[in-house]
Amino acid sequence: MRVFVFVNQIEEIGYRQTTALLIASFVRQKHHVFLANVDALAFSATGDQAFACTMAKEIPFAADCQSEDVEAFAKSTATAKSNATAPARFEPIEAGDVIMIRTNPGRDASRVQIHESFLHLCAAAESTGVRVINSPQQLRYFASKSSLVTVDPKFRPAMIVTNEPKQILDFINCSPVDCVAKPLFGSRGENVIRVSKSNSDLEQTLSDSFGDTTLVVQQFVDADHPGDKRVVVLDGEILEVDGHLAGIERHPASNDFRANLHAGGSAHDLTLSPTARSAAQYGAELLAANGIRLAGVDLIGDRIIEFNVFSTGGLYDAIRFSDVRFDDVIAERLLPTSP
Repeated sequence: MRVFVFVNQIEEIGYRQTTALLIASFVRQKHHVFLANVDALAFSATGDQAFACTMAKEIPFAADCQSEDVEAFAKSTATAKSNATAPARFEPIEAGDVIMIRTNPGRDASRVQIHESFLHLCAAAESTGVRVINSPQQLRYFASKSSLVTVDPKFRPAMIVTNEPKQILDFINCSPVDCVAKPLFGSRGENVIRVSKSNSDLEQTLSDSFGDTTLVVQQFVDADHPGDKRVVVLDGEILEVDGHLAGIERHPASNDFRANLHAGGSAHDLTLSPTARSAAQYGAELLAANGIRLAGVDLIGDRIIEFNVFSTGGLYDAIRFSDVRFDDVIAERLLPTSP
């Protein structure tokens, strides 16, 4: 099977990233894997109408892709992406091929229109028989933090979505706990602040941080430990193998409330209480019903605070903690090989 993996920028891929792990797993399954930047998808209406990847770099069937060691297994992708034996080339994309979307618009704010165009082309390719993972239409919706309005209130914090300052201030001032304010789009904990009615000059703080953009403001959730949990879900189920959960707990640094690893947080083995498991399973089913096969459900305590649907991470540490090859499990379920 031919798999086209699209990312923001090839040179940004590191061997610990879930994308690198999945690519190496696809290669080990003997799929033909092509790696490309988000702006490399095109459609030609001259001659034979076809979609194509204009600058595809094929990942060779390197020996180290067969390694059971997690670092060697993933490093093969980082090496192959700049391998002189695998130059970029024009490659048609046909019905039956797979497009794997591993882009992340939230980390590429200067090229928002390129990402939008890419998703539109992916949707068009899907209509011609190309398989696309995840649904390009639903990626747009669930990438916005406003998608939490879809979630049953018992599984999410009390929240408001608006750009009206008075409504935001009223919500915070009436909240019995602190609140977390963040823009609709973003990742890695950027532009996320904790506020409360006791903040001096609250209105100015919000204005300085966000201007007049639409915000999601959530009531702060108490949990059994500081930080959050990233639960990897696949095809409507929490990904779990022999009692080991795919995902991580993220604990914040001592001087920050954000647990994102890029904000200084640390990764720990994932555990779920019965109520947190119910919330994660609910999120998995909601996403799968809307064409999101592989994603992360982010929890604080037993409440869903975000969906991570573009380039879900966490596998490297999950494999390290459990010694379970979750990357292979995902690859086999997404792209089952013929018997």
